[in-house]
Amino acid sequence: MYTKHKIYAMIFNLFRKFPQKNNKISLLTNKNHSFESNLEYIARELDIRKTKDGKDYEYNFILKDSLSLKNIYDFASSKYVFLVDNFFPLAFMDVDGMKWVQLWHGTGIFKKFGYDLLNHEEKKVMEMFSNKIDLVSVSSENVIDIYAHNFFLDKSKVLPFGIPRNDFYTKQHLDSNYLKELRESFEKDYPQLKGKKLVLYAPTFREDTKNNAVFDYFNIEKFINELGDEYLLAIRLHPNYLKYCDEEHRIDLDDLSNKYDIINFTEFKDEQKLLLLSNILITDYSSIMVDYTILKKPIVLFAYDLDDYLNKERGFYFDYKEKVPGKIVFTTEELIEIIKEEDFNLEKLEDFFKLQFGDFKPNSSKVILDYILDDK
Repeated sequence: MYTKHKIYAMIFNLFRKFPQKNNKISLLTNKNHSFESNLEYIARELDIRKTKDGKDYEYNFILKDSLSLKNIYDFASSKYVFLVDNFFPLAFMDVDGMKWVQLWHGTGIFKKFGYDLLNHEEKKVMEMFSNKIDLVSVSSENVIDIYAHNFFLDKSKVLPFGIPRNDFYTKQHLDSNYLKELRESFEKDYPQLKGKKLVLYAPTFREDTKNNAVFDYFNIEKFINELGDEYLLAIRLHPNYLKYCDEEHRIDLDDLSNKYDIINFTEFKDEQKLLLLSNILITDYSSIMVDYTILKKPIVLFAYDLDDYLNKERGFYFDYKEKVPGKIVFTTEELIEIIKEEDFNLEKLEDFFKLQFGDFKPNSSKVILDYILDDK
């Protein structure tokens, strides 16, 4: 077991015999490119430091599952490593003299993750590498205990420095002039947006293939017939959606876009701009709702399979029915009614925001690098 991880570590340990570069940083990615945004904001902050202060760090984005010798050499000769996911080869790697930062790919506390989802053997391996992590940056003091448990770390290494990708939400990007320019830019690319509010439907995936067939439950035609004069529907599916689709329920969103007046934003890279542009978010169990609460805009939870999800999927760190930041609906008809009546329950949104972010500040990348880099 873990043969691939041990082979990776063996090659890494050989390259560790070469000199380490104290200004070299590895940003460890994986095949899920939607996880990269935290690393991209760290890279941007490094570029800012080079321009403003002349602090020149060499950084590389490295695919964590690649056995490329060049990649592993670049990785092994780095002093600093930033992760957005677990990395099991670390259990067998010699990392003396390196600093490792776990940024994770989710925000706050929501669905169960990490240690809570591992089997016995996986937990043993995590326990072998967890003490090699120097810092886990989290969104607020309120979530430290859960992250310390799930990374099997002492709480002193879990600090509320924030989530780098949320550095986007500065006063500049929330300014009305910027929002106007963003809207105009989108309208050039998507002219059907002109004169309409944007509703973003961003469901997560289900491992149950029946419940994963979201468009068997979300009636696009009814939604457009009832709300299409005022709202334009955009859809952003989870990267794992297709993984749990069988042929019977597989939907081609491009075909849907041709049939209905909707926009497919599944492959759209800049999620923060998409959230800024959206007037309403419809989701279910996706952690996208956590980031969206920063904007204090309405969220509706379309949880058509709630009982199944609570009983069969991974579970939550809070009472879903009590804590989610908006009204829960179970049918398209209920969803339409909530939007028509603008009955969004924004008080729940504010409570959820405080739980997840506490005192939110969009400066996480700077704070993290100030803490971890040896260039004071």
